Amino acid sequence: MSFIPENTPFIALPTALKGKVTPYQLSVLWVLQSYYPNIWPSYTKIAEDSMMSRSKVIKTVEELVELNLLQKQFRVDEYGQKTNCYRVTIWSQLKALPVPNASIHAGSLVSTTPVSDKYPPSVSQLPPQSSTATLTKTMLSKTNNYKTKGFDTFWKTYRSISPTMRVVSQSKKLAKDQYAKLSRKTQEKLTRCLEADIRARSKQLKNDSFAPLFPDCFRWIKNGQYEQYLELPNQQKPSTFKKLKNTPF
Repeated sequence: MSFIPENTPFIALPTALKGKVTPYQLSVLWVLQSYYPNIWPSYTKIAEDSMMSRSKVIKTVEELVELNLLQKQFRVDEYGQKTNCYRVTIWSQLKALPVPNASIHAGSLVSTTPVSDKYPPSVSQLPPQSSTATLTKTMLSKTNNYKTKGFDTFWKTYRSISPTMRVVSQSKKLAKDQYAKLSRKTQEKLTRCLEADIRARSKQLKNDSFAPLFPDCFRWIKNGQYEQYLELPNQQKPSTFKKLKNTPF
């Protein structure tokens, strides 16, 4: 029998991670979660806390990002230094037991009654979907397709950014999810905003000024990096015919 003494800080990780992550990945997750809510320790600090080499920490962080168990974002601290900010996302990967009459809150099932009181411990699978659930899923799919109309054009433009100006890893699914959250009016302007941002950063580089790399596409949308270009006037195409004064034509 084990217990946690009163007023002793501890880090909780879900038991569902057993057999799904390596010891190195588990160690890095544990260390990062210990810094909640300000999760922006340096690679050196993570290596020190996990008793791993710095190179191993960098490799492990990238593995966790690929597994969608961790999100890594770019930030600038109060001293103007570039650092990484992390968000442990292991909780969204877990499958909870079905809860009848539960409400949806922030993407999770919420209920005031303990799951163990509703279902025996042997329950491990969700019940089969009814025809109503299938119909609902189809309707949601059609709605999502409408909400992401025009996304492919924007995505193609983002992918066309020179590899020297953006990070290598790009998640189309996450970008599409963020795109769907925007209003239709903003979606229509998003590609133009991106093109304006590309021109601005290209100009900075041409003038030998510092220009941050374009992040993973979904972060560019989520962090609102397009907002400063929303009110730019539409670029009008030059006229192909211009009548000259004092001409006989």
